[in-house]
Amino acid sequence: MVSINQEQEKFQKSLREFLTSARESGQQITAEQAEAFFEEQNLNEEQRAMVREYLEMEQIDIVGAEKKERKKREELPLSPEEEHFLKFYLEELTVPEELVEEEKEALFHAAAAGDALAKSRLLEYYMPKLPEIARGVYDQSVFFGDLVQEGSVSLLLALEHISETEAEQSLLDEIRTGMEALLEEHHYKKHQDEAVVHKVNRLKDAIEELSDGEEMDFSVAELSAYLDLSVEEIEDILRLTGEDQ
Repeated sequence: MVSINQEQEKFQKSLREFLTSARESGQQITAEQAEAFFEEQNLNEEQRAMVREYLEMEQIDIVGAEKKERKKREELPLSPEEEHFLKFYLEELTVPEELVEEEKEALFHAAAAGDALAKSRLLEYYMPKLPEIARGVYDQSVFFGDLVQEGSVSLLLALEHISETEAEQSLLDEIRTGMEALLEEHHYKKHQDEAVVHKVNRLKDAIEELSDGEEMDFSVAELSAYLDLSVEEIEDILRLTGEDQ
């Protein structure tokens, strides 16, 4: 039997691939592509609405669909705890002097050739710039410090396979992509948690409606037919609520 977690992982992978395809197409998909994805994933109307909302948060246009006025992403204020993190983060770093283009090119050239010292200098140079990049994607859904830390991991990974072609832009893109991936994962889990809660509430409501206030037992098959959910989904929900004993 496929568990809810396995289904979530499978759907999350499909959604990530769909989002990547949309970004490669200029931050847009067609209404037909969206519909094909919904059909492939066997989503109901409520789930489709959640995916549309998710795409909107990720600034993806569905061409041909009814459009809402998109709000420009604004730089949102940090919480006091996040401000404290930022202050401490910057105080702990030695902020290097700005590099002229020739110096950057020389460092990227050496780093691409495997020069460890050049990689170290680039790491030192870009670490203080991570908060600025994080502010560009920050939406208050995750702790600001987590975005910065994710950026530092992405920076380290990017430096391990840096190329001389559009080196700086490629590096910055990888950092931003790492931060955005963290946000995407959080948004997806939030939607999935809400979907599971909704299913649990639907199950409880169905039991109350069928019993009409009296204590009655219902088979999983009966609940499955009443709610139009698979037997596997009903069993997974019952396990989550501890009512499968």
